[in-house]
Amino acid sequence: MKNISLLFIAFIFCFISIHAQNQVDSLKKNDWIFGGSLLMRSELDGRDFNNKTYPPTYTIMRTRVNVGKSIFDNISFFVQLQDSRVWGQTANPTKSIANIDLHQGYINISNIFGEPLNVLAGRFELAYGNGRILGASPWNYVSRAWDGFKISFEKKMYSADLFSLTNTALTDPDKFPYLSKPDTSYNIYGFHAAFNPDESNKIFFLCIYDNNNKKTDGINNDAGLWTANLNYDLNSGKFYAGLEGAYQAGRLYLNGKNKEASSYLGAIKFQYLLNPLIVSLEGDVVSGTKSGDTVNNNTFYRPYGTTHQFYGYMDYFQGDLTKSTNNLGLNDLNLKFKYTPKSGKFNAELQGWYFITNQKSKSDNNSLGEEIDMVLRYNFLENALIEWGGSVFFPGEVMKEIYSAQKFRDASFWSYVRLDVKF
Repeated sequence: MKNISLLFIAFIFCFISIHAQNQVDSLKKNDWIFGGSLLMRSELDGRDFNNKTYPPTYTIMRTRVNVGKSIFDNISFFVQLQDSRVWGQTANPTKSIANIDLHQGYINISNIFGEPLNVLAGRFELAYGNGRILGASPWNYVSRAWDGFKISFEKKMYSADLFSLTNTALTDPDKFPYLSKPDTSYNIYGFHAAFNPDESNKIFFLCIYDNNNKKTDGINNDAGLWTANLNYDLNSGKFYAGLEGAYQAGRLYLNGKNKEASSYLGAIKFQYLLNPLIVSLEGDVVSGTKSGDTVNNNTFYRPYGTTHQFYGYMDYFQGDLTKSTNNLGLNDLNLKFKYTPKSGKFNAELQGWYFITNQKSKSDNNSLGEEIDMVLRYNFLENALIEWGGSVFFPGEVMKEIYSAQKFRDASFWSYVRLDVKF
């Protein structure tokens, strides 16, 4: 991996140098791009299944400013700074949490050798398809960005990407590694291809390899996991259908053990437009591990997906599902109604979820519960909106087992008000 990265960096600088010498006269002077965004979301959080407690309230805020510039005809850079915080986090109005972060900072080289070949390197957001497997997770007030590089080739009917992402670096570059320690770096390699034969049909394929060289058990890498994902979208007038499947194989260290991994994910969605109403029905199957199985891991591992829109707005089923479902996996059914009048400034949605585990618990139960979400949204400016959302969750038997430390099993609730402005 180190040799590949060094060769890649050398190629970039060599290409920039040659390109700069040949195109000094094409330097652009008036194409600076400035922008930013502000997100504030106040939440009332009663998700503890105990209505005798007092639900906490808090406000999160994400502030971004960014600048972009084309240096030459085919070379540009983009820098985006971000501050993410919870109001009152400093506990002192004169204290700083030193929280300014480089959310994105990359250089992009396009039309290499006169072909639709692009190279992007630095820190950047990455999302493919609907984001279920690999997405930026924009609902989170930090959201996800990667360090790495991406090579893209794009034509009208198809495109392909190769990417390499660094999750965890091995050493501190300021320290000479003597004697050198074993490689414990964590890198993610991937390939994505999209095929668009016409306006009605789209096919996406994504393959990811998680390579974590750390050996917690002293024998096997903590991750040597392949994930293959296939999507098909059909748009035919007012009707939409989507089909998605994924499979994982390899090894993975989770919950204190390194196990053979074999798991799957499947989803199907139907949507129909009845102006001004959009009706959709979606079902998901995320495989789990049988209760009592200590040898295999059959729970689908999905730490990089944008899961907020797929598994309920109350976000009970995040991460790798080992804790939120007791490692039993997740099946769900979602019915959604979205009202979108012609004015376009106001819309509303109502949806209901039914959740069960993919495998039964030790007590032979699989009911996680039901969730109802409502969202009202008003776009008072072209790039600005205010939104209210409210949700309630009725826990099933397995949910009660997961939260067994609680003495109460009340319906939980959650509500928020969000302001989102882009400029």
